Amino acid sequence: MNTDQFPRTPFWKPALGGMIAGAALFFIPFLLPLIGIMLLTGLVFRLVSGGPRWHMRHAMAWQQMSEEQRAAMRERFRRHRCGPWGMPPANDPSTPNNA
Repeated sequence: MNTDQFPRTPFWKPALGGMIAGAALFFIPFLLPLIGIMLLTGLVFRLVSGGPRWHMRHAMAWQQMSEEQRAAMRERFRRHRCGPWGMPPANDPSTPNNA
């Protein structure tokens, strides 16, 4: 058999490739649940730390604003298309949904 027609590949290259593939196949079942747990933990942390308190702080700030400040804030929100600012004005002037 003529060995000149096949290039000689060093033994360490396919061995290293096999080790990497084997390690990947071994660790994938451990990594996927770990990534899911990390994403779920981040979601719970955001809901607990930034949810209702953040909204309450902004609602209280809204109540303390003057009518001119509220109008300026509504205009900023309208420019950025934030919230329901394109809706018709509400009858109660204390709600932030009046336009």
